[in-house]
Amino acid sequence: MRLLLLCTLPVLALACHAPSAPAPDASGSAPEPTRYTLVQIKTGPMSGKLSKEDNERAFAGHFENMGRMGRAGQLVTAGPYGARRHDPSLRGLFVLATAERSEAERWAATDPTTQAGVFVLEFHTLATDAPLAAALERALAWQAAQLAAGRTPPPGEGARGYVLLTAEHGDLATREFAPLCDAEGGVYLVATLDETRALVLLDAPDLATAEERFAPQLAVIGTHTLDEWFASDELAAMVE
Repeated sequence: MRLLLLCTLPVLALACHAPSAPAPDASGSAPEPTRYTLVQIKTGPMSGKLSKEDNERAFAGHFENMGRMGRAGQLVTAGPYGARRHDPSLRGLFVLATAERSEAERWAATDPTTQAGVFVLEFHTLATDAPLAAALERALAWQAAQLAAGRTPPPGEGARGYVLLTAEHGDLATREFAPLCDAEGGVYLVATLDETRALVLLDAPDLATAEERFAPQLAVIGTHTLDEWFASDELAAMVE
C-alpha cells in the first residue's frame, strides 16, 4: 500500500468498513471499531514566510518524520488535499494509531513544519473496524523491498485522486453509502468522525465526477462537504 503526502512514505489507506454495522465475532457479538485520531493539516502563520533554506529544512524534516512515525506504527495513513477543497487552508491529513488526544498531540508535535509554524493541526476522532495495523506492515514491507533493491520511489508514485466526503449526519451517510462499499459501488471507506459525523472515501478523481456519480446519495444526506484528495491507487484494490 502506498499513500503519499508529497513524499515516498508508504502508509496504509483506510479500508472500506462501516463502523455502525461491523461483522459479528465468534461469540456472535459485534466487535467495537478501532478508534484513531484524524489530524487535519492546515496552513500555518509562517507559511510562505520562511527563508528558502529554512523552508527546505522544515519540509525535509517533515518527510523524514513521517517515515519515522510510519515505521513506529504511529502514522496509519496520510495524503494531501487537491486543488478543490471546501476550506482553502486544508493541506493534508494524518490518521494516527491512537485514540488518546494527548498522545496524538504529542506524536503530531514532532512534525518540523508544525514546529516552524508552516502548518497548524486540527484533531478529530475517527473509528473504523478496518485491519489497519496489518496493512501498514505490508506497506512497510513494500518500502523495505524497494530500498533493498536500491530503488527510491519518486514522490507520487502509485497515487491517484479520490474525493473525501464529510457528512454532518453520520447516520444518514452510513445508510446511503455503506451499501456501495465495494468496487462496483465506488465507496472505499465509511467511518465515524467525531462521534456523530461520517467520513466517506469516494472513487472519483475530482469533485465533478463525485457529484455526478453519487448525486442520489448526496441529495438525501443533508449538510456535507466534498474535497479532492490524493492517495494510493491501492485503495481501489482493497474492496475487490
